[in-house]
Amino acid sequence: RDYAGAMRAAAATLAGEEAELAAAAARKGNALLEVLVAQANDEEAEDPPPSAFKEPLRAFRLALKLQPGHPEAKKGAADLDELLEHISVFEQRPKPNHKLPYDVVIVGAGAAGVGVALTLTKTFGLDPKRVVLVERGDRPGETFRRWPKEMRFISPSFNHQGWSGSFDLNSVMFGTSPAHTLGAEHPSGEDYAFYLGALAHAGDLNIMAKTEVTGVRSRTRNSGFWVDVAPRPGTEEEGAEPMEPLRARYVIWAAGEFQYPKPTDAADEMFPGEALCRHNSSVRSWKEMSGDDYVVIGGYESGMDAAFNLAACGKKCTVAASTRCWTTTTDDPSTELAPYTVQRINEALEMPTPPRLLAPLRVTKVEEAKGGAKGFLVHATWGEAEDDEGSFVSKRRVTEEEKGEDEPGEEGTEIVLRTPQPPILCTGFEGSVSLGVASALFEYGNDQACNAHAPVLTDTDQSTITPGLFLVGSLVQHGELSFCFVYKFRQRFGVVANAIAQGLGYDTRDSVQEARQIDMFMDDFTNCQGACGETC
Repeated sequence: RDYAGAMRAAAATLAGEEAELAAAAARKGNALLEVLVAQANDEEAEDPPPSAFKEPLRAFRLALKLQPGHPEAKKGAADLDELLEHISVFEQRPKPNHKLPYDVVIVGAGAAGVGVALTLTKTFGLDPKRVVLVERGDRPGETFRRWPKEMRFISPSFNHQGWSGSFDLNSVMFGTSPAHTLGAEHPSGEDYAFYLGALAHAGDLNIMAKTEVTGVRSRTRNSGFWVDVAPRPGTEEEGAEPMEPLRARYVIWAAGEFQYPKPTDAADEMFPGEALCRHNSSVRSWKEMSGDDYVVIGGYESGMDAAFNLAACGKKCTVAASTRCWTTTTDDPSTELAPYTVQRINEALEMPTPPRLLAPLRVTKVEEAKGGAKGFLVHATWGEAEDDEGSFVSKRRVTEEEKGEDEPGEEGTEIVLRTPQPPILCTGFEGSVSLGVASALFEYGNDQACNAHAPVLTDTDQSTITPGLFLVGSLVQHGELSFCFVYKFRQRFGVVANAIAQGLGYDTRDSVQEARQIDMFMDDFTNCQGACGETC
């Protein structure tokens, strides 16, 4: 039987039906819009109420959903945008159902904070004056400005929105594209911070910059929060009065993780001598670092980024990784190296100073060299040899045939690596939740679970022990699913915004529909692939 032919015929039939439905939806939208425009232009008639414009909006959105780029729907939507430039299509906002000055306080004005604020105010219609973002940096995107100068986004930016049902992987707001704004496929941190700042300005977001959150206090159940704030250290004005707490019905924690590396104090150190190392998040430029011979502890994206940039700067480097991440392939792109990273590592292996890749190694101790010698000794133990049998082999992979990877030693034997400079720690981040002032307001996964030490959340990304406190961004995790990239965690913005807007008395039906249509409302994980790992 010709199953393939039947499938092609069915696909063609469905495509034809979708095109017909899209055309019908566009015609309906234009017909409705024509009536409303005539009414608006009639000086003797009352202007149509804002709610009347929802019907043509729904029709145009349906047409564009069925057939992205449909010309009539695009033109109708553009005409509607022009007509409504000074008219809000939201119903009149409900009066506040609480007596607090703010509806929402958002901690952090990075990708997650700016993105969820725009979803709340632009998609769900909250009053921007009653949504405040607290940012300890000088302006939005402070974390990205702290990236090493050479660091780049590993997920590519491409402005394909007009030709597909999706949009730029690194965008936090539908209708925007870092690729378009910045002219870069893999933006730098400084570039991406500019993009976030432009969004915040265009969205008229209410941001308190140079402000530190010093405490989050939950009042009695369902009655809001007091968020204690203070000027960021070093920015205080002499003689200024202490800042009053921000009082809000809801709090969204969006502070991220890059500024919160895993602690190196003796009580929590991964191995003796960890405090002698330097975390990769403290590097401002690989090129400007003194010395030309390094040991990198840890693999995956952080370790491979360090290895590539050190090699590109003509510096020697040895990577001690617990797994051969450069050969790992999984169903979840969060748990294998990005194609961009594999490409760069392959380039590094062809450079005059290629990185030396060692795995599986477990670092057991770091100590200063003895006997008058300068530098550091990194002690590590070989683990069990990893079997690649059954894994998908592709041209993307860096294999043992590539120069740069040493054959692993016998399991249990020790190797000592010498380096003149402090070893570079690329072992991940603890995150702002467990290290921040709201740590006691969340509960965490147990040591045996896949989400070990991750905040445990409800199905609306709310704390399970503190109602009204939400989490957005790269620290969100549900079971084996990690939302550690922008294109993942942005899909939960609509879920959080809907829970908050409903709690404030808003009718969110149209807003939810809009968020779903632009892939910003993921409440069904059945099509998501997850994998436990130490990569994010």
